[in-house]
Amino acid sequence: MPEAKSAREKTKERHRRALIEATADAIAEHGLGQVSISRILEKAGLSRGMVNLHFYSKNNLLLAVAQQFSEDYTSHWIVAMEGAGSRAEARLRAIIDADFDPVVLNRRTMAVWFAFRSEAHSSPEFMPFIDSRDAKMQRTITSICRELCERGDNLGTDPQIAALSIIALLEGLWTDYYLHPDRFDRDTARAVVLHTARAFFPESFEV
Repeated sequence: MPEAKSAREKTKERHRRALIEATADAIAEHGLGQVSISRILEKAGLSRGMVNLHFYSKNNLLLAVAQQFSEDYTSHWIVAMEGAGSRAEARLRAIIDADFDPVVLNRRTMAVWFAFRSEAHSSPEFMPFIDSRDAKMQRTITSICRELCERGDNLGTDPQIAALSIIALLEGLWTDYYLHPDRFDRDTARAVVLHTARAFFPESFEV
C-alpha cells in the first residue's frame, strides 16, 4: 500500500510541475496577458480538471509559476555559494558567477521574469517572488561585504552600500540581457561586476 501511495504522489507532483512548466512556456511565448488555460493545457498535454485539482484557479497557477522560478533561482545561487568554500571573496564570486549562468539567465527565464514584473503593480501578490533580489540575497551579500570590511579590506567601505551597488549592477545587467540577448557577453558582464567589487575591496579582488 505505501508503494502505491508513493507512486500516486510522484504522478501528482509530475503533473503539477508539468502545468507550471507549460504555463512558463506559454508566458514566454505569448506574454502574461495572453496566457489562457487552453494554451497551458495544450502545452502540458493534460486535462482541464488537472488545473482545478492542483491549483483551483488560473491565478493560483500563475502564482505557483512565480514562486517556483523564485525558489529555483535562490537555490541556484545558494548551492553555488556553499560550494565555493569559506572565504568571503570566493563566496561573492560564486554568487556573481551563478547570476550569469545560462541555467538562470536565458531567454525563457527572462521573458517570464519580466512578464511578472510588468504586472506587479496591478497584481501585488506577485511582488514577493519578483522583487529586486530578495531579502535573503541582500542579507547574504551584505554579510559577505561586512566580513570583508572586518577582515581589514578597505575599512572605509559601507558594507550595505557595497552590497546594494553589486545587486544593482546584477539587476541592470539582467535587464541588458533581456533587451539585447544576441549581443550580451557574459564574461564582460562578470568583469563589470567584479570591477565594482574590486573598487570596494581592492585587496580581495586583485586583478
